[in-house]
Amino acid sequence: MLADPAVYGAGVPWQEFARRRRAAAVTWVDEPALRRHSTAGGVRSHRGSGFWAVTQHAAIVSASRSPTVFSSAARGAFLADPETAEDLERARQLLVNMDAPEHGRIRHLVTAAFTPRAVHALSASIHDHAARLAGRALAAGGFDAVADIAAELPLLVLADLLGIPRSDRGLLLRWSNNLVGFDDPEYGAGSVDSYRETFGEAFRYARDLAARRRRSPGDDLISGLVAANGTGRRLTDQEFCQLWLLLVIAGNETTRHLLSGALLALAEQPDQVSMLVADPGRTPRAVDELLRWVTPIMQFRRTALADTELGGQRIRAGEKVVLYYISANRDETVFRAPDRLDLGRQPNPHLAFGVGPHYCLGSHLAHLETRIMLDAMRPYLADLRLAGPVTRLQSSFMNGIKSLPMTVVSR
Repeated sequence: MLADPAVYGAGVPWQEFARRRRAAAVTWVDEPALRRHSTAGGVRSHRGSGFWAVTQHAAIVSASRSPTVFSSAARGAFLADPETAEDLERARQLLVNMDAPEHGRIRHLVTAAFTPRAVHALSASIHDHAARLAGRALAAGGFDAVADIAAELPLLVLADLLGIPRSDRGLLLRWSNNLVGFDDPEYGAGSVDSYRETFGEAFRYARDLAARRRRSPGDDLISGLVAANGTGRRLTDQEFCQLWLLLVIAGNETTRHLLSGALLALAEQPDQVSMLVADPGRTPRAVDELLRWVTPIMQFRRTALADTELGGQRIRAGEKVVLYYISANRDETVFRAPDRLDLGRQPNPHLAFGVGPHYCLGSHLAHLETRIMLDAMRPYLADLRLAGPVTRLQSSFMNGIKSLPMTVVSR
């Protein structure tokens, strides 16, 4: 059940996660057969090997802080196994699929762009974007909170950060939808051809952008990356393209789904809205609670490098281990009344940004964007209502909303 993307189209299976947490920290999951199709191979069914689901907070923290035992690089950090050695080698060019020392070298190249100080320098432009988007959507009365607000803000910020035309943000949205939404019928639809074409198109754009920045560098992140030496050698073409794509996807998908999930939660729980509206000082703490509540990236996979034990369960070398942050963020032993949204919750040791060496690079930026957008919408938050059915992403990886119709009621 946990591995079936279609299940999440109806919402996160909270009861199943709770059942597993009660049973044990680590439990076994059999993977369903998933349909894949391509012009070369027709339609085929692919079934994974099965995996250990880690659903308790403490066990996830333990595994995340033991990268020499639980590896991101051995078979990649995504649930699906690479099908060939070539697929695995390509995957290992992506930051999330690396172990030390390569992970540290590549991560170092972009860390400076995401420090609290660097992110704060983006505040003025984020405020401008948020005010314009909120004003336009709220003035219309009825709007789609995903298309008009949650998707737009991170794409505009990302365009500024990467130094690309804002008019190209639709490309970034399409690429990330096709890749993250690979199993969703509306986006990737399980098409291997579409998946490969998306990579090709995104990489061609990245190479062209890199060439232009080498000829005429600016003060954007891409100019810095194409000139970066790291620990003595420059990024290869493949490393640059993979890092570019990670920035494109991580820079818009996670914040988009955090914002849309936050607006849905606030519309459904008006008692929390009244507290937030009455006290603007609550916003930073509220964002942390909304991160816990939504948890946009639900899980990442690791592979055991040796026989080991986690949460009382013996795990053999080579076995797949999946860390469910979304379950950890509802762990009853860590959070009081975890199924209740509490915008004043403190302490709040949520794992929405992960933990350990792979802790999210863009955490400060995602937090800032969400705070600023909530502030921009503050005068209207108490009047937001759902105006139609919520359409969710069919993905076992990203807790996403595709469409969120909303309206502003008059009082």
